Amino acid sequence: MQKKNQMPIVLLMCLGIFICMIDSTIMNITLPAIQNDLHNTLETSSWMLNVYTMTIAVLAIPMARFADMFGRNKFYLLGLIIFGVGSLLCGLAASAHFLIVARFIQSLGAAILIPLSMVIGVGVMPIQKRAIPLTLLGATQGLSTALGPTVGGVITEKLDWHWVFYVNIPICIIGIIAGLSLLSLKQEKRVEARIDWGGLILSTASLFAATLVLIKGNTWGWGSKEALICYLVSIVSLTLFIVIEKKVQDPMVNLDLFKDRQFLGSVLIVSTGFVFLIGVMVLLPQFLTRFQEKTELEAALLITPVSAAIFIFSQLAALLVKKIGFVLPVIIGFIIMGSAYYLLSNLSVSSTSVEIIMLCSLLGIGFSFIIATATITSTSSFEGELLTASQGVFSMLRQVGVVLAVAIFVGGLTNKIEHNQEKTIQYATTQINQLNIKEVEKTQILQHTKDILNSEGGQVQESSKLSKKQIEVIVTENSQSILSKMPVEKREAEKPLVYKQVYEEVMEQQSQIEDYSKDVEHYGIDKISSSFSSLYKAAFPFVIICALLGLTFRNVNKRDIAAN
Repeated sequence: MQKKNQMPIVLLMCLGIFICMIDSTIMNITLPAIQNDLHNTLETSSWMLNVYTMTIAVLAIPMARFADMFGRNKFYLLGLIIFGVGSLLCGLAASAHFLIVARFIQSLGAAILIPLSMVIGVGVMPIQKRAIPLTLLGATQGLSTALGPTVGGVITEKLDWHWVFYVNIPICIIGIIAGLSLLSLKQEKRVEARIDWGGLILSTASLFAATLVLIKGNTWGWGSKEALICYLVSIVSLTLFIVIEKKVQDPMVNLDLFKDRQFLGSVLIVSTGFVFLIGVMVLLPQFLTRFQEKTELEAALLITPVSAAIFIFSQLAALLVKKIGFVLPVIIGFIIMGSAYYLLSNLSVSSTSVEIIMLCSLLGIGFSFIIATATITSTSSFEGELLTASQGVFSMLRQVGVVLAVAIFVGGLTNKIEHNQEKTIQYATTQINQLNIKEVEKTQILQHTKDILNSEGGQVQESSKLSKKQIEVIVTENSQSILSKMPVEKREAEKPLVYKQVYEEVMEQQSQIEDYSKDVEHYGIDKISSSFSSLYKAAFPFVIICALLGLTFRNVNKRDIAAN
């Protein structure tokens, strides 16, 4: 197999990586359309996203291990079948809970395909020729992750959300046919080993508890009883897992992996790299649609430069890694991503499309250096079981990075928006007290402002103007109230003057209310939209500090670099 059909197999593995990774982000923009169609809550919608990432994180390691025991190629085809069936069920879903179950089935296929795509794609090449498959597979990972929101936006706009899942089916069929033709299914090498049930249960429990608290921590509270239970379960399970894996004859994960500096460096930089990539890919489309009034498709297209930059520069980054080693590309990558975060710290409602495209391009260029280096170093010089185990762990930690990004950035944004909403209410209270209107009207207007701020959109909108008919009714009622207190004989004579005075007062009050609404609306939009920029400003120094992760490779032997 190593002398024949090498590149077609590598490209087939790229296909497997592509459909799995693109589905991890494709629903980010599609979710509102699904929510409107299935009439489900935001909490239920979040699980449509979370179940996919969580399942891959929890099951990537055991699925990779089972593949070694029962045959990698057969397991890869099984992954395509499960993923295709899951995609079909997702497209057919008529309820939110059915869709969540279907996403779980789909993610089972992804938990098989993601690590095995790397293992098989790299394994068909000798160690000294791994650079090409590693570069292609690494670029595919970054490209598909970044391309997800764009593809989701285009499909939802032109067709409907069901086709976000249906498009996977012909791709899976092509993959299965190609796999039957290209992959050796008879007499596959298998690892003769027993299933490490203790390691399987403990690793699953530890990862499930860890990812669950990352997903639900913002809702529960990071110091809540539920969160504390998750911390305890995760730590205890991980500790017991390490103890058992050191003693068992056929461990779920060979702990010798973590003695390899290259591999440790790879999992550190890929996890942090994905944190900062997803932190933008999840939140920036929301900013564009909520505060710049872009359509979902326009928002998706504006962030497309991230995907284009990853696709183009991953190849160049891989060549640079081969020439100068691992240290400088990692440092360069995080510094370029840091420059994107610096531009994001100045993000505002008036930011132009050119500025958005520029920062997205920088983000993609920086990430391409990180993913190219991480993918190359993740295999180190591993072969056989160690190669499979390395990609299971690598895939798991990459998904943990995605979950961590959502927890950090969505939680941080929620807190900042709530804080700025409070500031907007305080400002509105000060402004309303300066109006020359009745206290009962002040209370009603302020409550209206609070209701809008606390709505799902969380954005101040200008209060509706009174219609001419409404004004006439108010003027008539107020005038009659004044006239009723006058002597009967004077009412008719005073009526025109009273009506005129009341009309002028009502119009003056209406003018004040409209000025108040515009003022508070402008203040609220600026203040709440600044939640995004302040979040990225806070993250900026951490991106730069992460450049120091490049130093984990500082003593790597040059022969090891050449081997990759």
